[in-house]
Amino acid sequence: MDNKYAKWFRRSVWLGILADWALGIPTIFAPEWVLDILGFRQTGDPIWTAFAALLVVLLSLFYIPGANQPYRYKFNAWLAVFARPPGVIYFLVLHPGTYPAFGILDGALFLIQLPLLLLTMKHQPKASEVGELYPDANQAKRGTREHATRWLKITLWLGIIADWALGIPAIVAPGQVLELVGARATLDPVWTSFASMILVLLSLFYIPGANRPYRYRANAWLAVFARPPGVIFFLVLWPGAYPQFGILDGSLFLLELPFLLMTMQILPFWRFKDRNVFRYTGTTFRTVRDGTWSNPYPENPKQPSLGVSTFFQFLNDSARNMHDHRDIRPVYDKLIHGHGVAYTGVWEIDDSDSNTFTGWFAPGRKGLFLGRMSVAGLFVDQGKPRSLGMGGKVFPTMDPDQHVWPGNFVLVSHLSGSFDKHVLDIEMTNYPTIGLDPIANTINRLIFRMFDTRPGYRQLYPISTLGVAPGEPVVTPDLMRVMPAPGTPRVDKEDFRDEIRLRNYPDGQLVMDIEVKALDAEDWTRIGKITLTDDVVSEGSDKQLHFWIPKDIPNFEGGVAPTGISGTSGPSALPPSPYTGTE
Repeated sequence: MDNKYAKWFRRSVWLGILADWALGIPTIFAPEWVLDILGFRQTGDPIWTAFAALLVVLLSLFYIPGANQPYRYKFNAWLAVFARPPGVIYFLVLHPGTYPAFGILDGALFLIQLPLLLLTMKHQPKASEVGELYPDANQAKRGTREHATRWLKITLWLGIIADWALGIPAIVAPGQVLELVGARATLDPVWTSFASMILVLLSLFYIPGANRPYRYRANAWLAVFARPPGVIFFLVLWPGAYPQFGILDGSLFLLELPFLLMTMQILPFWRFKDRNVFRYTGTTFRTVRDGTWSNPYPENPKQPSLGVSTFFQFLNDSARNMHDHRDIRPVYDKLIHGHGVAYTGVWEIDDSDSNTFTGWFAPGRKGLFLGRMSVAGLFVDQGKPRSLGMGGKVFPTMDPDQHVWPGNFVLVSHLSGSFDKHVLDIEMTNYPTIGLDPIANTINRLIFRMFDTRPGYRQLYPISTLGVAPGEPVVTPDLMRVMPAPGTPRVDKEDFRDEIRLRNYPDGQLVMDIEVKALDAEDWTRIGKITLTDDVVSEGSDKQLHFWIPKDIPNFEGGVAPTGISGTSGPSALPPSPYTGTE
């Protein structure tokens, strides 16, 4: 996305944003002082001057998405540029001689930004590079968020219409509008009219968020949170002057906020009635494979990641993973491991007398396999600290249409990231080290601890209990890792997804050795292999495939592990097991 035209367009828009902030922010609190410093005509009504400055600052916030991501937020980019000519017309044509410097500033910025915008849009990259494949407002129909989304749109449009009803006539007749609504008369119609014009321009930026809140998330969030500043301005900074405007903004905010939170997944149980979470009864390999392979991407996309606006969603998702057994969920964002490649293949355990494990860790066990390798966060390229993860589903059958309960596992590498050139050289285990990265420490030592006793330890009993009858002894490895089989070539690709596509390996297959050991053991022992035979980069893989995280239980009864093996006690060390293999 960052071609030279987009870079210069971004700089030109940010120049305007900084100019708006430099003039607008101090004017909110000291309008007369700012005008005096600049040598401009003094205001006859500082309330309207300050309010106009507040609206200019709020308007500039909507320029930011278009400046930073002009292809994703095209509407914002175009409107950020064409919001300048109204200022030119207002100060140089409609009210000449009052504040011509403001008109000249807007005109100069428009002449700089417009050619750069045209060149930026002319050299637009492919859709998959700029997020056109992200779920948009229409995607909600595939999930269960239609109700909240519909009401968010209604309440946002209610605010837009209210702004137009007050703002448009007030541009040309501010005194008459204030008299009509029974408000205090203005002492400076120029500033009241200008504030009305900015209010209307501001409301135009609400429209993308009101029509397509998933596609234009920034607009939706800003449209709602542009209301509280009006409340503070009219009810706190300038009380008694125009309280009805503060009350209007406050009422709209209280109407819009709950629907925004429900739409953006901040309140999941209010957002939708997801009745299937606790009713999992197994699946077939073909069902999961078909869901994972749905909507393949033509090119590697950039997915959203954990941020301020998605933090509460992340908390909800973390708690849900401990209880939601589903293999395919409605479309959702994986906020940590958003970028990945999904695989199908075969899980095979060697026929060895030294292997005493149970379930599908037992000697000679063979089953269908479906998994996904991914990296944490946005660092997908070589040279960046990448933390590699693998989620796997072991199906205790070779029949893709047999209804079974697959066993899930999750492996992750060093959580602060690795600088290995090839991700296949990165070791993944079910008990990863954390390192010094502050975000990794916050997530794993603080947040995950709210949901589990050993949040970094992902136990393996969903696999060791497959096919084991309730009450029978269960023997589970403490630790597991998968590593490329000896002799596997390394592929030099910048994006890790290109590196691990199967087309790069002999016979279009990638063989990963399954190795296990006890917590206190030094060496790993190979017990089998996973042969990956097909892969995909798809929406189904990135946004629907789900791996249940088993809740932590004691590895062994009494708190003391037998040497080399854990889980050797009886059913008292494990909850009643539903993993009987088939139904």
